Amino acid sequence: MNKLETGSLDEIMEDLLYRMEYETRNMRRVKKFYYDEVSFSYLMNQLILKDVKRFEKLIAGEKNLPNPWRILYTIIDIVQYEGKEVSPFDTLTKMLPSRTIMYYGWTFSWVHGEGTLISIFNREDELVYRF
Repeated sequence: MNKLETGSLDEIMEDLLYRMEYETRNMRRVKKFYYDEVSFSYLMNQLILKDVKRFEKLIAGEKNLPNPWRILYTIIDIVQYEGKEVSPFDTLTKMLPSRTIMYYGWTFSWVHGEGTLISIFNREDELVYRF
């Protein structure tokens, strides 16, 4: 059993506050990598390229794989806190429950069905990543 199942309310709140501070620290660290639309685009393109290379190595059976996911998930947290929610813009996001957010010219879209599909569109509205 974990602390959430067996701990007191004070222990649970302490754990929650620690996790929130941890996420906030991660967001501050990642935000140091960009300062405008151009630097944000560069960072996103590097993360996507690194993940493509990781996937190619995974297919080739290599063991030491880079993992850009932690930074990408932190960016998604930042997008949700600081981005501007916009109207659904394509057929998929209009048909299903979804949320679309614009951040530094990039569009992040969450579509909910039997699972959640996250799509990332660059500044030219080209789909560049989906998971």
